[in-house]
Amino acid sequence: MQLTLTQEQVEEAIERSFESLRHQCHAASLALVRSGLLGDEARVARGVCPGVGGQHSWAVIGDPYDEAATIVDITAWSYDERRPRVWITSISEGVHRPHGYGMIWQSGKPFHTGGETIELAHPANLSPSARQFLAMVEPLDHRGWGMLANSAVLGWPAREIIEAMLDTKGLGPLVPIDIVGMLTDRNPDGLYR
Repeated sequence: MQLTLTQEQVEEAIERSFESLRHQCHAASLALVRSGLLGDEARVARGVCPGVGGQHSWAVIGDPYDEAATIVDITAWSYDERRPRVWITSISEGVHRPHGYGMIWQSGKPFHTGGETIELAHPANLSPSARQFLAMVEPLDHRGWGMLANSAVLGWPAREIIEAMLDTKGLGPLVPIDIVGMLTDRNPDGLYR
């Protein structure tokens, strides 16, 4: 994390004062990402951060689940005055946790609950590792796919399988919007880039 930014640089880039960002974490983070100040790899991440009641948003450069990726949080100060106005950190510091962070089996193995079995639309297009993973958990019904869609994203080919779910009729709505926005290159409702 060699990035350094001042409050003045951020205010100029997003054309807003820090006082106007108070408790506006998602809007502020999206404005920062769209400003281009953080480069082409930046996106908004959503999750939890101690001191913030409820969910929180911040900007991240690169993969939101990469422990070394640079996080730029410009609103945490408005929830906890001890935080810097431009907080440059990473997941490895143990404070920011994006939704879906963690290893897959922490949330339990998804299973068929007795409903109609649903197959992905184009399983042949999946990589061998994705097909191998699915062989461990399939067959799945609607509720089983919902369990998988809400599992932690590390330790399995989550991006590839989530994208296949998004392209399969009836499974897309099961995937949380934050997982779509942070794990894939899709940008639901323009809220992540």
